[in-house]
Amino acid sequence: MNDLQGELALEIKRCTELFNSQIFINYSVFTQSAFIEILIRLDYVLQKLSKQGNRINWTNDIQINQDVADVTDLVSNLRNAACHNESFLNYISNSNIKFVFNSFNGKCPNAIQIGQNQTLGCEYEDDIAFYYGDKRIYLIRHIKRLLEDLPPYIKDLKSKIQTD
Repeated sequence: MNDLQGELALEIKRCTELFNSQIFINYSVFTQSAFIEILIRLDYVLQKLSKQGNRINWTNDIQINQDVADVTDLVSNLRNAACHNESFLNYISNSNIKFVFNSFNGKCPNAIQIGQNQTLGCEYEDDIAFYYGDKRIYLIRHIKRLLEDLPPYIKDLKSKIQTD
């Protein structure tokens, strides 16, 4: 295992610890902090993999638009929104509505109606949808899947790593 592989494996290990801590089931004052930490670490791993030619580009349950083409872009957008309070990413598109770290637990696809054409909510009974602005990420379908999918990509990184 090279240094980058070890570093990325530790990032995923920490994210998995946070995910498995039940902090998203038993909300506390630390839930948002844990969520942001996971976003920061996942974004770091995804960006490193992308630079190495191993971009994670699945799109299942992702709202594709000009800023988001795949899960790597989604995590990056959410990380930027969570880490920069004044980011335009914290606002619902085409509005002055700031929507930061909101979640919908269980199936409620039309929980919030914005204007005539936009709804926010969760499409699945067994998941939790988190929002920054109108960017949605699912706890199980996105974050858990990344935590399960990323280790083989990390393990398979070539021994000759490109530098930044």
